[in-house]
Amino acid sequence: MPRYVLVNRRAGKFTDDAKRSSRGAVARALTMLRSTDVIFDHQPKDETARRVVVLDADETEIRSIRENLPQDAILEPAVQRQLHRHTPIKLRPTLPMPATTAGAVHPLYSVTVKGGGAPLANIEVMFYFDHLGQTHVDTKKTDSQGRVSVAVPSGFTLSLVEPIPYADFWIMLVKPPASGGTIDCAPVAKADAHGTGWWHGAMKITATDPNRGAGIKVGVIDTGCGPHPNLAHVTLVGAFIDGEQLPPNQGYDVAEHGTHTSGIIGARPSKAGDYAGLAPGCELFHARVFKDESPQGGPSQAEIIMAIDALSRDHQCDLINMSLGGGPPTQSEEDAIRDAEERGTLCICSAGNDAGAIEYPGAYQECAAVSAIGQRDWAPANTFSAGNLPNDPEMIGKNNLFLAAFSCYGPTLACAGPGVGIVSTVPARPPAAPAPYMEMDGTSMASPAACGALAVILSQDAQYKSLPRDKPRAKRARTLLANHCQTIGLDDQYQGKGVPAV
Repeated sequence: MPRYVLVNRRAGKFTDDAKRSSRGAVARALTMLRSTDVIFDHQPKDETARRVVVLDADETEIRSIRENLPQDAILEPAVQRQLHRHTPIKLRPTLPMPATTAGAVHPLYSVTVKGGGAPLANIEVMFYFDHLGQTHVDTKKTDSQGRVSVAVPSGFTLSLVEPIPYADFWIMLVKPPASGGTIDCAPVAKADAHGTGWWHGAMKITATDPNRGAGIKVGVIDTGCGPHPNLAHVTLVGAFIDGEQLPPNQGYDVAEHGTHTSGIIGARPSKAGDYAGLAPGCELFHARVFKDESPQGGPSQAEIIMAIDALSRDHQCDLINMSLGGGPPTQSEEDAIRDAEERGTLCICSAGNDAGAIEYPGAYQECAAVSAIGQRDWAPANTFSAGNLPNDPEMIGKNNLFLAAFSCYGPTLACAGPGVGIVSTVPARPPAAPAPYMEMDGTSMASPAACGALAVILSQDAQYKSLPRDKPRAKRARTLLANHCQTIGLDDQYQGKGVPAV
C-alpha cells in the first residue's frame, strides 16, 4: 500500500488550547481509517507538540475520506527528499552500465590512482562511457596499490575517469590515460594562518576571532555529524528515521555530507592548516534524517518535520540549515517551517544542483534559498570543481566569481553563497587522518556558508538579540541577510540580493 504522512497543523496556533485542539485532529482522523498499517506514531508527551504519524493506507480509502478530514489534520502522500546530485552537470543524465552477458569477455581498462605520488587505496573511481549518444557510468574501488580495472563492452568508449579521494586530495575528472597509466590527484591546499579559504574572503570574514557567531544557535538537518575533533562541540540531537526518534548516539554521520556542512558553519581548527567554520563561536546542533546517502536513504517530510520541531521548539535554534531537496511541496512540511518561523527560526536551504528551478524545501516562501558561486582559478585544472565553470557569460560575475554551472536559481532566491571547491570537515574514519578535510561542490555547501555568515551578522546585531523568539525575530534575520548582501554583478535570479558580507 502507498505510504502517507498524517500530522496536525501548528502554524497560526498561538494558544495552548488551540495547539491541543489541533493535535486532537490527528486522533479523529485515525478513527476514520480502516485499512491502515501504522508504521510509526510520534506523540510527544507535551500535548501542545505536533503529532506525526507515518502509515500505509489504501489509496481509495484515503480519497474517500479526504474531504471529511478534521480541519487541522493534514493527510498526504509521503514525499522523499534527497541529497542534491553530485554528478557533473555536463554528464547528466547518466545510465548504469548494462549487465554483462554470461560468458561474454570484454577488454579491461586499468589505471593506478595516486595522491601526491603515493597510491590511494580503497577509493571510489567513476568511469564514464559514451554509447549511442548516451552516457553510462560504472563505479569501482581501487585496491591496496591504488589500481582499478573496468570492463569496456563492445561499442562503448571510455570518455572520462573520476577518482574520488576521501580526503586531502581533489576529486579529479580527467580524460583516461592509456590503459596501465596513472592519474595523480592534486593535493588540497591547507588553510592560511587564520584558517580561511576563498569563501571566507568572498563573505568578508577576515577576523581571527574564534568567537564569531557567539550567542546564536544554529541547527543542521543532514546525514549526521562527526566524529571529528574540530566538531566535538556540536550537540547531536539524534536521528529521525522512518518516523522514529533515535537517541543522540545515533546522530553520527552515515556519509560525509552532514559533517562537511556542519564544518562550513562551525568548525574550530585544532592545528595549523585546518579550515575554520564561518561562525565557530555559534552554538551548533545537528539532527540526522538520512539512513545513508543512497537514493533510497533520504527522509520523508515526516522525519524533516520532526527534526525541525526538535531544533526550533526544543533547542530554540535561530537558524536551521537544510542542504537537501527534490520532489513536490507538501502542506505538512511547509506548516512545520512556518511554525518554526513563528518561534523565531529562519530556515536556510540549498537551491538545488540541477541547473533549473529552485527545489523544495528551498522554494517555500518562508525559506531563504541559496545558489552556489565559485571563484576562478581556485580549483586546479582537471578537477571536478574546475569543471563547474559555466559556459553562459551571463553567469560570470565580478571579482572572478561565477554562478556554478550546476546551481538552481530563480526569482525567489534569497542570496548566493560559495559552493565550489569548499574544503571542510569529513568524519574521522580509518585509514583517514584523525582530522580529515575534503573539498565538495554544491548548493549544499553554499547554504551553510550563507547560514554561517548570517550567524555572525546576527551575533553583532543588538536589536535582533533583544527580540523575543517569535516571527518578527525571524523576519529581522531575513532583513539583515538581505541588507548585508553585496552584488557580484549577476542578475538577481542567479544571486538573489547578492553574497552575504559580514
